Order: sequence, then structure tokens, then C-alpha cells
Amino acid sequence: MLLRQTFAYLPAQLVGPLAQFVAVLAWTHWLAPADYGLISLILAVQELAFLVGMSWWTHYTVRYLPALADPEPYRRAEGAVMALCGLCQIPVMGLALGLTGHLDEPALVAATLAFAVSRSLNSHLGERARSLGDVVTYTIVQLTGPILGFGLGLALMAVAPGTTAVVAGFAVVQVAILPLLAGRLRLLNRILLPVDGAILRAAFGYGGPLLIAGGLGWLSVNGIRLVVEHGEGLVALGLLSVGWNLGQRLIAVVATLVTAAAFPLAVRQAAQGGTQAGIDQIGRTAILLFGLLVPSAIGIAAITDPLIRAVVGAEFQDATRLILPLAAAAATIRNLRMHLADQVFLIAEHPRSLLALNAAEAVLTMLLCVIGLLAGGLPGACLGVLAGTTFCAVAGFAIASLRYGLRLPLRDIAALTAASVAMGLLVRLDVYPAENWGLAVQVAAGAAIYLLLAGLVMRPMIATILASRSKA
Repeated sequence: MLLRQTFAYLPAQLVGPLAQFVAVLAWTHWLAPADYGLISLILAVQELAFLVGMSWWTHYTVRYLPALADPEPYRRAEGAVMALCGLCQIPVMGLALGLTGHLDEPALVAATLAFAVSRSLNSHLGERARSLGDVVTYTIVQLTGPILGFGLGLALMAVAPGTTAVVAGFAVVQVAILPLLAGRLRLLNRILLPVDGAILRAAFGYGGPLLIAGGLGWLSVNGIRLVVEHGEGLVALGLLSVGWNLGQRLIAVVATLVTAAAFPLAVRQAAQGGTQAGIDQIGRTAILLFGLLVPSAIGIAAITDPLIRAVVGAEFQDATRLILPLAAAAATIRNLRMHLADQVFLIAEHPRSLLALNAAEAVLTMLLCVIGLLAGGLPGACLGVLAGTTFCAVAGFAIASLRYGLRLPLRDIAALTAASVAMGLLVRLDVYPAENWGLAVQVAAGAAIYLLLAGLVMRPMIATILASRSKA
């Protein structure tokens, strides 16, 4: 079932993020580092605005909407909640623009506010659709904004190059698709209905601690941007953001190939067979998740030099060469924790465990990031985040295993890791063409080598699965 659901979500998880990667790389050729830094800051603060304003409701939706015996109180409340939560984005974005000295640019302010509110609403509606298995609506959210928004931004940059054009392109498209999403999810007649206070208390009781945990998690990932901007300025932030964005986003996309379908499936297993059944389902997800993320991080490190020469603007190359492998490693460790250990806490309905872990991670990563920046510049800051993330991931898995019964297939994980390391060593051999097309050869060779090695080390498990299916 997990594989079938994963393939259903595959277009949404590949095409939209591919457009985001193209945008991240294209901006290195068309924007100055300071403009790139400002866009990166706007994107990061929008994620924070979503966490502060709406994530509590989204968390409740994903966890409980599919299993509600009577969904009518939820439906009566959601329109008003979305409207009020959308408005909560405005002061957060205004504060960010004010602190960077851009409140005196009306067009940028208007584009940024529209972008933030519409992106938060789109994100919530996409997650709502995913929780109910509505693959089409989820795919619309994942594809339309990144692809059409990027295209419109390019068109606007031809008229007035700069940050405002990029942000406005996304904002216009995201606002335009809201009526379509509302119609598909039958929200158009729900906004003015009375709100049941009980559903709000239940939602905030579950989602409130996760809101705080999400804010702390945001700080763990994006706090490096704040440290660098405060310590070195927008130019340094722009130089950092290319490698940091690429590493984080590449790994996040690989993770969602599995996780888009995995958590809703675990929720259904918990509803049908109890909490332990849901946790066991998360444990089964671990093989796929480790088997995709670990080789991805090692592969990124192996092809960093040719990748940067081929696609990154010259002004950004030196910094990106140092930052990209560290960003991918930090993202891999954090995504493994997020989509395995953290989800155990959610299935077990103990979000305070997640809150405590995220608080420790935020403090540790920020502290080590500051120390790293002072001692080693931008790479030192990345190493600080990597160290803090790793420590807290180990702690998270220990808690999930010892207290909540998460069982990881450690032998299979070790075998896949060994195959990944061997693949990385072979990809780094000096036998590939030096031209840009040689990068494609390296990537294809790496994928083939890993699939071959993974198939060999996982042969006993594959044989067991095939035997069980033949008996069925």
C-alpha cells in the first residue's frame, strides 16, 4: 500500500520541486547576492509565518480529519479559521521587511504580504487534500505555484528586474488558484457559518504544542540565515543561501517521495489497529527513507564540483562548493528524525516530547552556529548546525525506540549505508568526462551502481517479499 500511494503522489513530489530547483539556480545568474539573500529571507520568514499562524490547524487536520466520526463541526469552523490565520501572516512578514529596511518599497511590501498569505493557505489546503487521499488537489497545489509562479516571475523580471518581480510572480499565481482549491474542497459556502468552540479547543490542544515545536524547528533550519544576515549582511546571506537552499530542498524532495503517503497511512493504521500498529508502520517506512536519503546525501557530496560548475552562477560558486555537502548532510539527518522519530510522537499523541526535543535542537544549533561562524565563517556556521542536528536526532531516535517502541531495521539500514558509501567512492573516480554533459553520466552511473549494490545487499528481504506475495 505504501508503494502504491507513493507512486500516486510522485508527480507532485518531483515536478514542482524541480521547478523550485530551476528557480534557485536561475536566480544565481540573474540576481545580485544581496537580492538573492532578501528573497531567501522572505521565503524563510513565510515558513515561520505559516507555523505561527496556521500550522496548529493544519496539524490537527492531517492527524484527525480522516478519522472524525462527524466532520461537520470541522467543516463549519475551517473557513473562519483559515481567514483569521491568513491575516496573522501579515505582521510577521511586515516585521521582517522592517528589520531589513524595505518597508519603504510599497510594491515589494504588497507582493510579499500577498505571497505569504496565499502560500500559507495553499499549503494548508494541500495538506488537507493529502490527509483525505485527494491526490489531484494536492498535485495542483504542488505544481501550479512553483511552475507558473516562477514563469510569471521571469516575465515580470523582463520588465522590472529585482526581488519584487520574483515575489509578485508567485503571489499572483497562488492567489489565482485559491478559488479552484476552495471549490474542489467545498469551502466556498463555509466561511460565514458559526464556529464550534469545542473543535477549536481540540485543534489547539493538539496543534498548539506542535505550533511551538514547529517554530523551534524552523529556528533549527533557518536560524543560520538570521545569524549570517545579522553578522555578515545580505550579501553573505545570499552566498550562503544557494548551497543551503539546494542541499535542504534536494533532500526534502527525496524524503517526500516516501513521506507524502507514509504518515496518512500510519494514521489509518493507528485508527484501525491501535497506536502500536501506527508506530510499526512508521518503522516499516524506515527502509525506504534511509534507502533514499543516505545515497542522495552521499551522491550530492560526490558530484558537488561538476554540479556547481554546470549550473551555479560564477559569483556564487566558491561559497556553494563548501556549503552544499554540509547542507545536504544536515538535511538528511533532520529529515530522518522528522519523518520517523517525530512521527512516532504524533501517532502516540505526545507532542510535548517533540516540543522538548525541538527546543533543545533550536538552542544547540543556534549556539553552535554562532560559534562556527565566528571560528570558520560560512562553512563553520554550517558545521555548527550539522553538529546540533546530529546530536538531537540521536536523542530523538533513542526516545522513540526506548519509550514508544519504534523498531528500526538496523541491519538493513547498515547494508544500505554501506552500498551508499561504495557508490559515492565510485562516483568520485576521475574517469568521467570533464564537459558539462559528463555530470549526467556521473549521476546515471551513481544511480545504476547504487541500485545494483542495494539489490545485492537487500536480496534476502526482496526474496522474502516475493515469496510472501506468491503465497498470497
